[in-house]
Amino acid sequence: MDTRAPRGDKGKTAATKTDALRIKVRGRDNAPLSIPEWRDALFEAARQLAQYEPDYRIKTADIYLRIIDENGTQVRINAKNEITIYPYKAAADEHGV
Repeated sequence: MDTRAPRGDKGKTAATKTDALRIKVRGRDNAPLSIPEWRDALFEAARQLAQYEPDYRIKTADIYLRIIDENGTQVRINAKNEITIYPYKAAADEHGV
């Protein structure tokens, strides 16, 4: 039995496509979002997920953004075009104080 994904799926298995929660953020009529609109959408996603706080955690989250300038040209924000965020934990939290 062949368990490979169809060619259009770039090697992703069926499990990969269905196990992760997908959150789509779109502007009205697919217009580009301003940074404040995007931020508000992220807050709304967090608000909707808040009901699951007692029972679940987020293992990882990858967000892919297509950032454009005022002319609609895709831009990079740094050489790697990447930001890695580690949520802040106070030293007291780390040591149970």
